[in-house]
Amino acid sequence: MNLLEFEHIIQINDPDQPLVPPLSRQQLWECLLFRARHPGHFNTALDSRLENISTTGFVRYLQIGNMELRDEVLLVPGHEIRTSTAGSDQPLFAESITRIEEPAPELLFVRFLYRRDSANRTGNGHDGIDVDEYLKAAYVQNDRDAVCLMREIVGNGLLSSGSWLQ
Repeated sequence: MNLLEFEHIIQINDPDQPLVPPLSRQQLWECLLFRARHPGHFNTALDSRLENISTTGFVRYLQIGNMELRDEVLLVPGHEIRTSTAGSDQPLFAESITRIEEPAPELLFVRFLYRRDSANRTGNGHDGIDVDEYLKAAYVQNDRDAVCLMREIVGNGLLSSGSWLQ
C-alpha cells in the first residue's frame, strides 16, 4: 500500500507583524488540545465522541458521513499531539503529529506531519489525477483555518476559566 507522507509548518508569532497579536505557548497548547478533543468546532463535517480521557491521551471516534474512525490520541502536554487510527478493522490508515516548536523565546511555530493511505490507487476512478496533491492542499488549508479560529478564540477571551472551552 502506498502512503501519502508530508509535513508543513505555520508560524504563530511573528515579531515583524506587530498587528497580529502573539499567542503564548500555553494558549496555543490549549487551542491545539481543544481542536483534538472537539474537531467538529474546526470542521463541521466531523462529529466526534471521546473515551478513556486522561492527561496523556484519549480515544476519539470520528463520524465522517457513513464511516467511523477510531483514533488513539497521545499527548505530550505543552508540546505534541499524536493521532493514529487504531485497529486492523479501520477503513483507512492515518496518523498525524501536531508539534509546537519554539526556536527562540516566544517565537512559536506549529509543525503538522501527516501519514496516511494514499488516495492515488489504480482503479479508484481517479486515474491520471493526483488526488494526494488535493489532499495535501486540503490539510494545509484546514490547518491554516484552524490557526485563524484559534486566534479568534484567544482574542475573544474564550480560554478564560468558565468559558465554553473548559
